[in-house]
Amino acid sequence: MATWTTYTLKYSANGGSGAPSTQTYGSSAASHTFIISSSEPTRTGYRFRGWANGSDGGVAWLPGEHIELTAFAPSHTLYAVWQKRTYTVSYSANGGSGAPGSQTKTYGVTLTLSSTTPTRSGYTFQGWATSASGGVAYSPGGSYTDNAAVTLYAVWSEDGPTTYSVWYNANGGTGAPASQTKTHGVLLTLRTGVPTREDYDFLGWGTSPTATSPTYQPGGTYTANSSVTLYAVWSGIVPATGVMYHSDGTAITPGEPYIVDNTPLAGTAYIVVGGILKEGK
Repeated sequence: MATWTTYTLKYSANGGSGAPSTQTYGSSAASHTFIISSSEPTRTGYRFRGWANGSDGGVAWLPGEHIELTAFAPSHTLYAVWQKRTYTVSYSANGGSGAPGSQTKTYGVTLTLSSTTPTRSGYTFQGWATSASGGVAYSPGGSYTDNAAVTLYAVWSEDGPTTYSVWYNANGGTGAPASQTKTHGVLLTLRTGVPTREDYDFLGWGTSPTATSPTYQPGGTYTANSSVTLYAVWSGIVPATGVMYHSDGTAITPGEPYIVDNTPLAGTAYIVVGGILKEGK
């Protein structure tokens, strides 16, 4: 007489919930094949990977696969296999450069944020915000505990860009313009006022007190991101009146050729430009 066997396939959510219902089948056959349920249990913070033959086993079965039970072991329990969910923490330099690389946050595990900080010319890094225009929510090396993906945005000092000073030096004259403030990355229009110096013509502004030719003109543009002192560059005027002398002490008469650097010049007035006498006013 044939032996009647009840075959039973059970499911354990193994820490989760919503395990599939037990499957049973009565038969006099020596074995029975079940189709593993397509229903999947759930567990907060975990991803379902499949079914194991034990509570701490690895994945041995997937939903929809076939499993055969025999009359020698007609009952079997499958255990859910779980993997903790992970989340990506990304960084945006938010106008700067050198943002840290992304990190992986594991469910329930505190993540230590990168200690690398971005840079931005003319700005000071303050910390990390959760939006491009937000305030500081995290600091470098701080703790991130949320179980969610996030992009952290660099927060830069509210003072804005660095400023620089432009000073004016009359360099022997008087009436130098007042200093100006240049903002990083913003063009500065130099003052149009000029100093004066008796018996000298103002040529422009140089970057050293001994400059013989100007680098900048009044009302010109200053582009450098650095502080600077601008020195008046002067051209001395040799007056047409009065007496000029040869090296031997004799007076130069009006209209007499005058030798400068082996070049004969005529006239009664000369201008000194860069230390060289040239015919002038």
